[in-house]
Amino acid sequence: MKKWFIFLVVLLFPVSVFAADVTDWLSVSGSATTVYQWLHMTKGYVDSDTNDKTKDRGSAVIDFNVSLKPTENDEFFLRASFAKGSGFHSESANYPFVLNPNADDLFVDLRNINGHARDHLQELWYSHRFPIEKEVFLKLTAGIIDSTAFIDDNAYAADELQQFMNEALVHNPLANLPSYDAGVAAEFEAGKFHLRVVGMRSKNENETMDVKRYNWIGAQIGYKLETGLGEGNYRIYGYTTNKKFENWDADAYKALKGIGVSFDQQLLKDTLGAFFRAGWQDDSAQRVNYNRMVSLGLNLNGSVWGRKDDEVGVGYAYLKTPSKNEELKHSQVFESYVKFKLFSYKFLSSDITLDYQYIRDTARESDNTKAGHVYGVRFNINF
Repeated sequence: MKKWFIFLVVLLFPVSVFAADVTDWLSVSGSATTVYQWLHMTKGYVDSDTNDKTKDRGSAVIDFNVSLKPTENDEFFLRASFAKGSGFHSESANYPFVLNPNADDLFVDLRNINGHARDHLQELWYSHRFPIEKEVFLKLTAGIIDSTAFIDDNAYAADELQQFMNEALVHNPLANLPSYDAGVAAEFEAGKFHLRVVGMRSKNENETMDVKRYNWIGAQIGYKLETGLGEGNYRIYGYTTNKKFENWDADAYKALKGIGVSFDQQLLKDTLGAFFRAGWQDDSAQRVNYNRMVSLGLNLNGSVWGRKDDEVGVGYAYLKTPSKNEELKHSQVFESYVKFKLFSYKFLSSDITLDYQYIRDTARESDNTKAGHVYGVRFNINF
């Protein structure tokens, strides 16, 4: 723990030299995030060779964003990330669960991103906005993009740096949302209605396969509803791929496709909100982990105790595997967090989050079921 504290101090010190708005058309923003998590297994082992039931991991990440707006309707954007450590990760040794307890992009995610000879650079795109009339416009974006910026957004469960940490509650894992690859996006907004279409060229996750590249296309329609309770956002989306290599047989190509919904609704205006997600994915492909999911939760604003920048979140996710999965039956995640604002000074702000997760992977054979608690602390400095 001591080495992570020292690294955090060294890492965050230079952040204070940046200003969020350099000029009217140039802005720099970002965050420095350190996460420490402790895993205790209640069923199964972290390390089956040594029968260890506990393990701790940490990570530190700097996210750096540059936005250049030469005109009111044009924007150039760059995003890069630098990380130390990979924490608990499905690609790391001795992590027993399918779902990652920290959805941030860590060291293992930022090397040769998506099979490219590119480290750290996540987004690099240009967008142009075409105003049509008041509150009606069309916006086009092209470059290295992140589909999660357009599809499956949610007011209470879509930010791994400020809200939930487990990937099952940050986005719908069944949507197979690609990130940091070449693509185009079109957004049409008319008042409270929006339509978004995204196309990307991405890569099969298994790098040992002969066929790696595939096209992903997704579309989302949404509506913002204003009621006496407060604001609500209701979205439905679908996606498909042209083909994805999913079997060791060189003649077996399968498309992935699915649908989902993402809702968020204020229950007490600016105080209490709720979210709901559901998704379905075709399981004809060989390597589909889950084919159905549902998640839901609540968000409580700190204004209840006189600190409007604090918040509490509680969420639950259930993910079911297809019947042909001979090992795993379903996964469940419960997560709760409380976030406290530490300080805010000019362009700098800081917060600390205390996080708890319970993860359970129920196996077809009960003896292979795994369950455990993940206790975490997340420290952010934002600029």
